Amino acid sequence: MSQKILFFDIDGTLTDEKTGEIPASAHRAVEAVRRAGHLVFINTGRVECMVKPVLEKISVDGVLCGCGTQVILDNQTIWQQRIPRERGIEIKKNMEKYRIEAILEAQQGIYFPARPFRHGQVLENAFEAFQTMWPTFDNAYAREDFDFDKFVIWTDPKNPMEDKQGFFQTISDFTIIDRGQGMYECVPENVSKGSAIDMMLERYQIAPENAYVFGDSGNDLSMFTSVAKNRILMGEHDPILEPHATFVTKNASDDGIDYAIKMLEIV
Repeated sequence: MSQKILFFDIDGTLTDEKTGEIPASAHRAVEAVRRAGHLVFINTGRVECMVKPVLEKISVDGVLCGCGTQVILDNQTIWQQRIPRERGIEIKKNMEKYRIEAILEAQQGIYFPARPFRHGQVLENAFEAFQTMWPTFDNAYAREDFDFDKFVIWTDPKNPMEDKQGFFQTISDFTIIDRGQGMYECVPENVSKGSAIDMMLERYQIAPENAYVFGDSGNDLSMFTSVAKNRILMGEHDPILEPHATFVTKNASDDGIDYAIKMLEIV
C-alpha cells in the first residue's frame, strides 16, 4: 500500500466550529491513519504560538504554520520565511498613515495596535480572548524590536478616515485573502498553504494522488488548488472552495473527519 499524506486545517476542520475542541472521533481517525503508516500534518493559518495548545491535544507528524510561512518537524523549524525587520517597520508605518488596524501574527506572539482600538469592541474582545490563550501584546505599531510573519486587518467602509485601497497598494508583495466582513488576511506572496504542501510532497516523495487536504475556509483555497488530488471540504464551508473539492464531508461537530477517512478508505 502506498504511503499517503494528509493535511488538516485547524479551525472548523479539525476542531468543532462551536466549542473549538477536537471531537473524539477526529482523534481516533487521525490515530488510525498514523498507525497505518500514513503521514498527518496540520496546515493552518495560525502561527506557531497559536498552534501549541492544539499540539497538546493531538499527535501529528508535523505542522505547517502561518499559511506556509513556517514548517515544523519533530518540534524543530526546518524552514521559515519571516517578514524582514525593515519591511515590517514600513508596513506598520503605512498602517498608521492609512488608518488601518491590524493584528500582527508572529511565531513568538500576537501583536495588537495601541488601545483604545478604533474598531472598538471587535478588537477589544479579540485582545481579551487572545490574552487567555497566547502571548499577546498591544502598542505594536510603536515598537521596532520584533519580527512578524503575516497579519490580519479589519476595515470599516463607513469610516471616512480609513484608506483600505491606499494601504493595499503598499503591500503588492503580499497575497490578500478576503475573509469576509471587512477582514483581510495578508501573507507574503510567494508562500501559502499550497506551497507548504508542495514542499512536503517533495520531501517525502509522495505522489499527488496520495495527498489529501481537509479544509473549510477561504484561506484554504491554496490547499484546494495545490497539486494534491484529494480535496475534502467540510460540511460548513466557504463557497469559494466548492469548485475545487473532490469530496464534501460532514461538519467537524458531526464527525466529519472520521466520516471522510472511512468513506475514502484512507485506512
